[in-house]
Amino acid sequence: MNKENLHTHTLEKLFGSIKLNILKQNETIRIVQLEDETSQVRTLAIVRFFNVKGQNLKEAYEKILNGSLLGKTLCEFNIDFNKEPIGSIQVKIPIWLQKGFKSTKDSSLGFVSQIWVNDSAVSNSFLFSEIIEIIPAELKNNYKHKVKPIPKVEDSIMSLLNEAKIELIKPDHEL
Repeated sequence: MNKENLHTHTLEKLFGSIKLNILKQNETIRIVQLEDETSQVRTLAIVRFFNVKGQNLKEAYEKILNGSLLGKTLCEFNIDFNKEPIGSIQVKIPIWLQKGFKSTKDSSLGFVSQIWVNDSAVSNSFLFSEIIEIIPAELKNNYKHKVKPIPKVEDSIMSLLNEAKIELIKPDHEL
């Protein structure tokens, strides 16, 4: 994985060092705020973990659960992975998140992607996680990876949104 493609890398280029604030976490679900040095929220990330195979990935996963950034940790452990974009969704931003974003906008984009780990010792590749990265509306033009809207949102994406109490806006809605 090229670290240039990591969401955190984009945030660091824009805002400097990024830290993690865990809102909710268990072995399968993680909801975190990615914050800049001033504690302004730059992303709400909602993650579902699937498979943890192989000793190296298990060690990286433990570090992730202990508060490390997901993509950076996979890179640190030299895990061969691909972050595959699925598409974008439009979501309603609740007031608590508007405050964290320091935004008056009540809707924005969420980028949906999957992380696939390539490990020939375990299998060819397997799904490690599914992620929704919700950004402030003011940042949407800063992302070079323009992702097409998802025409029909799967139940798995809806359940992740529900975990964070985030509401989907109809796919045909324009910001």
